[in-house]
Amino acid sequence: MKIIQQWRLWAIARNFLSLSLALFCASLISLSVAAQDAQAPQNSQSQDQQPVARPIPLRTVGLEPGKVVKWTLRDAILLALENNPDIELERSNVRLAQYDLFAARGVYDVTYTASSAYNAFTQGNTRLFSGTTATTTSQQQLSYNAGAQQLVEKTGGNYSINFNNTRNTNNFGTLSPQYNPQLSFNFTQPLFRNFKTDNNRRQIKIAKKSLDLSDAQFRQRAIEIISSVQQAYWDLALAIRNEEVARDSVKLAETQLNNNKRQVEVGTLAPIDVVSAATSLESRRQSVFQAMNSVAQAENALKALAVKGPNDDIWNAQIVPVESFEIQQVTLPLDDAIKLATANRPELKRFALQKEINQISVDFFRNQAKPQIDFVASYTMIGIGGTRNANNPLALATPACVPGQPPPTTGGCLPPEFLGGYGSALKNLFKNDFRSWSVGVNISLPWRNRVAKANLGRQIESGRQIDLNTRKMIQSIEAEVRNAVQSVEMTKMRIEAAKAATEYARQQLVGEEKKFSAGLSSTFLILTRQTELSQAQFTELQALSDYNKAVVQLQRVVSTTLSSNSIEIKADVPVTIK
Repeated sequence: MKIIQQWRLWAIARNFLSLSLALFCASLISLSVAAQDAQAPQNSQSQDQQPVARPIPLRTVGLEPGKVVKWTLRDAILLALENNPDIELERSNVRLAQYDLFAARGVYDVTYTASSAYNAFTQGNTRLFSGTTATTTSQQQLSYNAGAQQLVEKTGGNYSINFNNTRNTNNFGTLSPQYNPQLSFNFTQPLFRNFKTDNNRRQIKIAKKSLDLSDAQFRQRAIEIISSVQQAYWDLALAIRNEEVARDSVKLAETQLNNNKRQVEVGTLAPIDVVSAATSLESRRQSVFQAMNSVAQAENALKALAVKGPNDDIWNAQIVPVESFEIQQVTLPLDDAIKLATANRPELKRFALQKEINQISVDFFRNQAKPQIDFVASYTMIGIGGTRNANNPLALATPACVPGQPPPTTGGCLPPEFLGGYGSALKNLFKNDFRSWSVGVNISLPWRNRVAKANLGRQIESGRQIDLNTRKMIQSIEAEVRNAVQSVEMTKMRIEAAKAATEYARQQLVGEEKKFSAGLSSTFLILTRQTELSQAQFTELQALSDYNKAVVQLQRVVSTTLSSNSIEIKADVPVTIK
């Protein structure tokens, strides 16, 4: 047993001596390599071949030097509302709806008519008592008529007034020329179908609702444009700040590279640390270039929403957002946000208007299922006058009636009020001694009336679909509101955490630099801490930008974008027809 124990002790001692010898040899090798590395920059690498910091351009492509435009968020919004083509397109749609309403009301305009005609005939005289000895009878008639007609909007009826005139010249009548003016009035009033509503009134009501619908669509589009401008504005502000952070990171890498060079020169640092610092510097330069590209893209996105067109000078200017990433204290309880969204969202307003339009059609087609019963009336005033026919011996021989005396027993007499020409005819017309009138009822009853009933059923079913789509939209809006409120609260918490992380990363970098100065740290750790600080700053800026965009989204989903930004828009511009 003692021999075995002694053998084990000897094996342990032998292994310990072998390990010590190996460690000693490895130390000698590392010292030799370090000495060669320390001499290498002096012997094989000149000062011109050392890694150096290179400048980074200060502006992006396509911008005029020195041309800078500073925008507040309100400036960008107002320019977009003024110049964005989508806004103008929606405003044009509103004007089109106004023209449609203007045209629908035109059916109730008064229509004036006028006509004039001349006709003549000549035929053989075969009548024994024609009043003329000529072998032919001839007549020339000149008519000149005028009238007016109009639909009555409130009752659905219609009326017409006609003033007809004829002038007859012949060789056989008692009077030639003879004037026969007539003034007639005609009126038709539906009593059942088309009484409360008809197709014309239906079209006017629909045109009014369509105008309101176009206005709601205009407001919705304006809110979407404003929200897009706000998000593009904050994206640009974030991109610019990220570029600044990336440039600061490059400066830190440049400082570390210069420090490493000086320490290599005095022999307190290995040359490989200079290469490490230079590698990190170039990597950060790439990040700057990527950040510059992001700035250019964000700037162009904002310009595309706000410029007038491709020739706008703003394309060549640098846009500088002046709004800061200050936290806007937004406190909106979830229940209040849902109520606001339900009351204000243009989408729900659109569905409500579509429901009203559907109800207009339902009322119309329900009315069309009734029988057609119309009250009709007409009244005509008749005038007559002229001069004795010089071609008719009987007319010339017939005396004029004497007022107050009976007419002759043979041959008769001519009433003196008929003699005198067109003036006498008009006088007789307005004396209203000669008239005709009629009243009556017209009834039309389609058997089964399937067309009207089918149209009514179709409109009722369309109303059910509108109700279902409204319910679907309300559910979608509530989900959007809940997500928006949640996003505002969570991004606010992210900002607090990101600020704390940035401060801790800065403290870590300062501590690491102190350790490096004391020889207790390495270039790798310094560069790592710098990268961590830059990433923490990026994260903080991203959280601030996300919070502002979350507030924008919340304003959009509750439809307070216009009021929150003190914006008043008007799409209902009166149209005129020239």
